[in-house]
Amino acid sequence: MTETHDEVGTGTNLFTAGTVTGTARWFRETQDVLSIDEDDLEDTIAFVDKGGMTFLSPILPDLLAIVCSAGSRESHLAILSRESAVPCVLAASLTGTVSDGETITLDLTDADTAVIARTSTVTA
Repeated sequence: MTETHDEVGTGTNLFTAGTVTGTARWFRETQDVLSIDEDDLEDTIAFVDKGGMTFLSPILPDLLAIVCSAGSRESHLAILSRESAVPCVLAASLTGTVSDGETITLDLTDADTAVIARTSTVTA
């Protein structure tokens, strides 16, 4: 079996963290956080649309990583991510769709640019 990676976007890498692979989950409003079972977050890559998504604060340390379509290295989300040592991609530009439940790989090896890819396993 081999893995294939279909690039679906890039963004600003908050800090180098190697390669991170997990399950995508969109958080668009407070209710999305309130309805989550925190035990299910260790493999979750949270996708959010705003850089100031402070409603992620209660679950942020439990997440595998975060991808946000806005924000900068000085944003509130960036500060919280650094303090919690949770890898974070900011100002992400998605060129493809990412759906809940998809396996996503973040290439966080470059100090500046992160690559977001959909991951598939191919059997030979």
